[in-house]
Amino acid sequence: MVTQAIAGSARAAIAFIVSTLLIYSVIIGSIIYQGIGDQHERAGAAATAAAKAVTINTGWIVEVATQALRRMDHALGNEVQPNVNATLSSLRDALEGLPSSAKAYIVAADGETLYTTDSNFVEIDIRDREYFAEPAAGKPFYTSSLLISRLDGSEIFTFSRRLERKGVFIGVAIISFNADLLGDLLESLDLGAGSTIAVLRSDGMLVARYPPADTSLDLSGHRLFTELLPASDHGVYTARSPLDGVQRMVSYQTVPGTELIALASISTAETMWRFWRRVWIFLLIVIPTTFALALCAIWIIRLLQKDDRRKQELETALTTNTMLFREIHHRVKNNMQSMQSLVRMQDLPAGIKTDMQLRFAAMSAVHEHMYSRDAYAALEAPAFIASITKTLSQAYGSSARLILDIDPLSVSHERATPLALLVTEVVTNAFKYADLDRSDSTITISLKGLSDDMSRLLIADNGPGFDPETVSKKMGAKIIKAMVVQLDGSYHYEFDNGTVFSAEINIGFVPVV
Repeated sequence: MVTQAIAGSARAAIAFIVSTLLIYSVIIGSIIYQGIGDQHERAGAAATAAAKAVTINTGWIVEVATQALRRMDHALGNEVQPNVNATLSSLRDALEGLPSSAKAYIVAADGETLYTTDSNFVEIDIRDREYFAEPAAGKPFYTSSLLISRLDGSEIFTFSRRLERKGVFIGVAIISFNADLLGDLLESLDLGAGSTIAVLRSDGMLVARYPPADTSLDLSGHRLFTELLPASDHGVYTARSPLDGVQRMVSYQTVPGTELIALASISTAETMWRFWRRVWIFLLIVIPTTFALALCAIWIIRLLQKDDRRKQELETALTTNTMLFREIHHRVKNNMQSMQSLVRMQDLPAGIKTDMQLRFAAMSAVHEHMYSRDAYAALEAPAFIASITKTLSQAYGSSARLILDIDPLSVSHERATPLALLVTEVVTNAFKYADLDRSDSTITISLKGLSDDMSRLLIADNGPGFDPETVSKKMGAKIIKAMVVQLDGSYHYEFDNGTVFSAEINIGFVPVV
């Protein structure tokens, strides 16, 4: 039962440790899983904020470009003439507040460039360009898609205005912007590597993008235009870019009052890299801690297993020693009985023979009490003294009534034999000298604890008493004196309506619980 309890405790401890580690791992896994969702939400929120910034910036560009084109139209006056310095000065004033890369052109209906702020301008025919052709066809204001400049090969986009005088088309006012102007805005947004911002027209054509797109792009068949924009003028979606194949989280918003859509996108790989970088920093702390906990758990489990084995070994050794002690005391008891038999066979006076047999019986009772009750460290005083006095009463065939008043004390095994011989000798004297054949004859035996060290033994009879001087010369008195000395005590006799033996002795007193 003890082994099963120990093994059960070890198994319970192992189960608890393993469960704790599993729960710890599940918690960490849940935190990481929740963190992935939170990271996507944060990326979406960052993309949305960036799209709002692009929307504001694009709206501002459209507004200032519109105002500048209106001022350019006004600066021409009613009589349109080329190479007028005042008109050129007014054109430069019209560009005030626009990015430095902005360039202004006024192109006549026949394709001749009348005015420009481009210092590197070379005369070319632009009448085939959409930003000229569309206003020439009657559109008052036009925003171009992404273009490659014929002058310097850079990526540009333009805003153009139809010019009329008295209802007659006379030319087009044009402002061009370098697509790189989105670069400063993207840098200020700090969206991370792989992120982009862009402006699209409502027909799906790319107007501007940073990083540069290197080519114009028609997204009219993309789900942004077929599904998302018809449902809402703003939102967030995840898609793989048709330009570079990078998967991004994209936020889009229409620019109020225009036919433009602002986009901001964050690379999902960059987003997750930032997340996993934080996770690895977290794990660099958690993993050693978990590893240390695991090592501690293994160490504790091994200690428990070692302790379990040790306790099992001790239990086995205890069982073996118990059997050996029982066998030893049994053999000693048998040897005492053999000696009793030998005494009985000797040709000795009956009194001497009885005394010797009773002394052997007292010592035999000690060993019998030990092995029959497995009480090797201590004996229970009430049962122990009762067994001795019962043997004495039977041996003398006395009718005297034995009265026992024994406290629930324990007698240490090394003091059991001296106590047994002491009780045997005193009670034997009572049977011999107290004339106990009367009907009212009594022998009272009392053992009371005085302290943790000492107890008081009283043995009284109601006989006529005896002469201590005479008795003290006999063997029994010498045994009594020797046993009291072995019990670290003292004794004396009193004669009050009988004989009272009183001794204070050390029996290794321990209260019996």
